[in-house]
Amino acid sequence: MTLMFQAGTPTPPALASADARPMLSRDADSMFWMARYVERAEHVARLLRVHGVLLTDVGDLTQDLEAQMWQTILTTFRSGELPEGDGPVGPRIARHMTFDLNTPNSISSCIARARENARAIRESISSEMWECLNAIYWSVQADDAQARFEDSPDDYFYGIMTSSMLFQGLSNQTMAHDQRWNFTQVAKYLERIDVTARVIDTRFEVLTKMEAESDQPINIHLMGVLRSCCSLETYRRLHLADLDADTVAQFLILQRDFPRSIRFCVDQARDALEQVRKSNGSRSPSAPERILGRLSSTLEYTDINEVLTGGLSTFLQQIQTTVAEASMALQKTYFLY
Repeated sequence: MTLMFQAGTPTPPALASADARPMLSRDADSMFWMARYVERAEHVARLLRVHGVLLTDVGDLTQDLEAQMWQTILTTFRSGELPEGDGPVGPRIARHMTFDLNTPNSISSCIARARENARAIRESISSEMWECLNAIYWSVQADDAQARFEDSPDDYFYGIMTSSMLFQGLSNQTMAHDQRWNFTQVAKYLERIDVTARVIDTRFEVLTKMEAESDQPINIHLMGVLRSCCSLETYRRLHLADLDADTVAQFLILQRDFPRSIRFCVDQARDALEQVRKSNGSRSPSAPERILGRLSSTLEYTDINEVLTGGLSTFLQQIQTTVAEASMALQKTYFLY
């Protein structure tokens, strides 16, 4: 069994925490992916729910625009092209991204993988966390799951979202805030950064086409973007009636104190990595810590006008690339030994 190793200058024994205990690399890996898959399942459920409600509210759209709107979900979760089959495009994609176990980022796949990782570290998480995740798993695997979905997709997705939030709350309240908990925080925030960047990128691309090709008001679609990131009410409190694409992008990317903004998530992931490194008795920042530190500095001193001048999509893709680099560096530093 391999111990997790943190590169850097070791702290003298007298300065190290008396209870600092390196985790097994496989345990750290399982803790990370358990939390990340739960967070991903929540995002998939929320986007499917928001799209279903949004496209009902906006009324008639051309078939091409409707297909593009639904395609953004597949693009966001890198799930390929529109699944083959008959019937309206929305329900086909919703079923595909909910139940298809051959699709790595479907809700059923994410929950199954989260539970598999949790089972590998059963002794490292609380019984409440295990029971919650086990309940989610058997709910999506139940014989009546598809019938419940067909009866009310909205309720089905809402149940996944609230179960994920319950799981995260239990992890905060029933685990020691040590290395194990910090790995769940890194996982949660890296996933949130990645999905938020892709939501903004894909949806704004469609909104640009929509403005050029139709007379659809985009305000309701901007509200959909905000709902996809759990941020509509907070945005309204800060910006009142000022609902425009540039302000929405600024809020979701650069807002300092909102838990779903990219900037907030970068800072939280970096802080969690710092705590992991310190608990291992190392002074020097780790490779993923440095990557996220540079991204944090960029977001700290970036102005939205500079982002828009350089291209919003380009900026968001750079963030996604940086998150991927940080994830790879995290695995090399802590898991692949």
